[in-house]
Amino acid sequence: MKNRVIYMLPVLSILFSTSGILLAQSQEQIEKFNKERTAYFTEKLELSDAESKAFWPLYEDFHNRKMKLIEDERNTWSYAHKNADNLTEKEILETLEKGYSLKKKQLALEEEYYQDKFLNALPAKKVLKLGKVEWDFRRHLLNELRGKGKGHRNQRKGQGSGTGPDAKNQLPKAADPCML
Repeated sequence: MKNRVIYMLPVLSILFSTSGILLAQSQEQIEKFNKERTAYFTEKLELSDAESKAFWPLYEDFHNRKMKLIEDERNTWSYAHKNADNLTEKEILETLEKGYSLKKKQLALEEEYYQDKFLNALPAKKVLKLGKVEWDFRRHLLNELRGKGKGHRNQRKGQGSGTGPDAKNQLPKAADPCML
């Protein structure tokens, strides 16, 4: 159990980066997480060696830049909500503008990578599939955290129906794990 908790620290950090939970991680934990992500994406996207070599540097750059924008947006909204009673009307309007500007930058970044850079590394069909693989990987990690393991969703009695003692711990099907 202790090993599982240690292994999940980098997973928690990535999953909850938008909610402000920051966890200290060793380089070993980060490397282990990155290996699992690489293996998962490579398998699900059926990447050839050449595609992997072209794709992974781009994806790492994209992911790092996106996480920075998400962190900046989260910090902007967090500051605004904590200080709302003390901000002037002008400061509130500036904060709103900054928050939505950061959201627009995230969208522009996704457009840049999905409609240009990733297409230089992968066939269009694999670029289209990438978004689903990212989503599925987050779901996979959440399932691991919940102790359900790979592909063992809703096997305990009462799960999956939205009723029963564990219903409150389940995500609705359409919930975005990053918004937790």
